[in-house]
Amino acid sequence: MNYPVWQVAFGSGWLIAVVATLHVFVSHFAIGGGLFLVLLEGSAHRHDDEALRAWLKRHSRFFLLLTLVFGALTGVGIWFTIGLISPEATGRLIRIFVWGWAIEWVFFLVEILAILVYYYAWDRMETLTHRAVGWTYFGAAWASLAVINGILAFQLSPGAWLQDRSLLSAFFNPTYFSSLAVRTLVCLALAGLYALASLAFTRNGLRPDLVKKSAVWVAAPVLLLPAAAWWYLRTVPALQKTALTEVFYLPHLARTVMVSVSLLFLLAAVAWFSRSKWILRPLSVLMLLLGFAALAFSEWTREDLRMPFLIAGDTYINQVPVARLAELRAKGILATSPWVSAAAVTPQNQRRVGEELFRLACSHCHTVRKGLIPLAPKMVAVDETFAANLALRTDQMRGRMPPFPGTAEEARAIAHYLRLSAMPVPQPGDGASVFRRRCGPCHTVSGAFRPLAKSLKGMAESELSDLVQNLDSMNDKMPPWTGTNAERGALCAWLAGQVKASPVGGAP
Repeated sequence: MNYPVWQVAFGSGWLIAVVATLHVFVSHFAIGGGLFLVLLEGSAHRHDDEALRAWLKRHSRFFLLLTLVFGALTGVGIWFTIGLISPEATGRLIRIFVWGWAIEWVFFLVEILAILVYYYAWDRMETLTHRAVGWTYFGAAWASLAVINGILAFQLSPGAWLQDRSLLSAFFNPTYFSSLAVRTLVCLALAGLYALASLAFTRNGLRPDLVKKSAVWVAAPVLLLPAAAWWYLRTVPALQKTALTEVFYLPHLARTVMVSVSLLFLLAAVAWFSRSKWILRPLSVLMLLLGFAALAFSEWTREDLRMPFLIAGDTYINQVPVARLAELRAKGILATSPWVSAAAVTPQNQRRVGEELFRLACSHCHTVRKGLIPLAPKMVAVDETFAANLALRTDQMRGRMPPFPGTAEEARAIAHYLRLSAMPVPQPGDGASVFRRRCGPCHTVSGAFRPLAKSLKGMAESELSDLVQNLDSMNDKMPPWTGTNAERGALCAWLAGQVKASPVGGAP
């Protein structure tokens, strides 16, 4: 809570995701594409192929403009967005990896100078020297990736750093080598994807031999990616790995990545036989879109695996350091943040203070009415007391949320603000709807996240009703029941039927 908050209307998560994915899609091509250029230049030299050399020169111009201009702009965009949206975590990463960042900037400078020399010296430098410049570019680009990968992998799996605070422990963390293998294969596949597009839209005639080579650059890494992804998942810490079953949309994202990768392999095989630009052009565009989709969904999955942390075990997604959580919960956000304009919650300022507290504690993942995971619509059919009790128990809810870093009065202020922001619409009172509103945030009936069927097996409606009425007396992690008697009756009748019909509950 040491920084003001830049609140993005449609959700800061979307802004970071778009900017970062666009940058990764180009920056990874900058690595694989550099290797592609220098290897094919060697082939052109060995076979005295002037036509291939001419195409490589044109391709290197496209490569230079895309990677140096667009890549650099989106790279700056990442720093701009994370610095404003996640200043606490950004500051932590800068302090922990200050020497890593310095080394990466040296590699980046070498990379820029090398690609400029490589492009402008095509007809001014001997072939062997020119290729040496190309190898220098690729080496610096891949080394830059190796450094950045250590920092990104650290956020998910800090490993021994949490105990020894060593730079080497932070950098060579449990997922470092596996994630580097995945990213290297992605770099190679992207080189092939961009090459196919470049060949398809060139003004000269289509060379089938180059199309085949480019298709191989796509197919071979894609064929190896499942093994690298399996290795990566094996190295992900167990606590983060549970998100694949606890967060309902992560399996869907993982399946989308697998489908996209499989289609890429099949389309690369089709591209191998392409002899016409009119076939290759839509095919190459489709392959680029599939590659972008696979990369975007895999990056989103990787980011969500570390929830509720920005740095696993060290800093929560809402900028709260784990070491300061107890202090914040005891003193409250108002007493510890200089960015809130009130010293205490009062009936007169409850709504205004609730809005400011929402910005500090919730807006990193949520919006109010529209955008990324809006909260006000979920407040429509629940009372303020129940909403405040949910806010106090965010770490018990589905979606791997961080603990609420404030007091009960501050939780009530946020609930008050969200309730006033909700648009009143009629809500059904059937048992399924009541369960979704009052139980669904933390439980499933027989699903993966805190299923109830096993513990409720054999209970009659009257027993379920007594249980619901006394939830908080049995478990202090449960909010007290604040619904109406009609809602409780509908909920218990529905629950009894669901438990009876579920495989865990056992059918008569």
